[in-house]
Formats: sequence, C-alpha cells, structure tokens
Amino acid sequence: MNKKNIGVIVLIIVLIALAGYLYSGVTKCKTVATDLGTKLQECGAGLETCMVQATQFQEALVNLQEMCAPYLPTE
Repeated sequence: MNKKNIGVIVLIIVLIALAGYLYSGVTKCKTVATDLGTKLQECGAGLETCMVQATQFQEALVNLQEMCAPYLPTE
C-alpha cells in the first residue's frame, strides 16, 4: 500500500467517526426537543385549566358583589 491509499483510508475512518458523532448529537437534540415539547403541552394544559378556574372565580366574585351590594354602604 502506498501513502496515498493510507491517507484515503484514514480520511474515510475520520469521516465515519465524524458522521457517528454528528448522528449521536442529532439524536440527543431530537430527544431533548421532544421532551421540551411534551413539557410545553403539559404547561399549556395547566394554563388552560388555570384560565378556566380564574374565569369561574371572577364570575363568583361578580355574583358575590351583586348579592352583597344592598348591604354595602354607598357614598
């Protein structure tokens, strides 16, 4: 084997190693992105629940204010 063939073989091995490294990085990135997406969906669902409850509380306060209005002093 001459030096040119050895250089090509070394270059191919380096490229294969680099491709493996990049693939593992992409796989890890995909996993992290999927986890973040799931957590974001959970957060959105929690926020939606919170907004529904806040609306219910607001309605309850309006009803309470209307019920108590005759008993509150006015200026």
